[in-house]
Amino acid sequence: MKKIRKTTGENEPSDPVKKINDEIAHALESCANTLSLNEFSRMTGVRIELLRRFISRKTRKTREETWNKIYPVLKPYLLGPEPASEPPPRIGPAYRRSHDLVAMFSDQKILLDELAVLPEATQQKVADELEAAAGKSEPTTCESLSPLENRAMGAFLALALEARNSQLLRLTELATAEVRKRRKELF
Repeated sequence: MKKIRKTTGENEPSDPVKKINDEIAHALESCANTLSLNEFSRMTGVRIELLRRFISRKTRKTREETWNKIYPVLKPYLLGPEPASEPPPRIGPAYRRSHDLVAMFSDQKILLDELAVLPEATQQKVADELEAAAGKSEPTTCESLSPLENRAMGAFLALALEARNSQLLRLTELATAEVRKRRKELF
């Protein structure tokens, strides 16, 4: 017996079919888990029973009309995760976590961050200048800091508030210039 295909008059099928592959079925399941099957049905206008058949993979094909209703809601679940973009190049060391750093105030943390950006010779020079400005000072004893950082921090804490601010502003200018120079070298 010969099957008769219904056409629209232009020798095309009246109802094209979309196959439901495993990726689409998995996306349907994820969408139904996130939204709930009732809400998914309400948003798409597709019967719950038909959605259940798609999810359980009992039905592997859907009419284009049904697919066009489902696809806009399903689209975020079909697309994979965003491709990981490379982070911008880091200038200076990564963030440190330490109980010593938690107890510090903002200016101390800024001092450490700016020192870390500078080349080693400039760090030594900054520590020497801080010690000269502070006069007699004892290095701090933070285990998470290097000996140079402990020297600079001890001298920084020995300074009066106005002297701290002026030294920190000068150091900020040095560190900013260094970062700009390194960025130019990178790009």
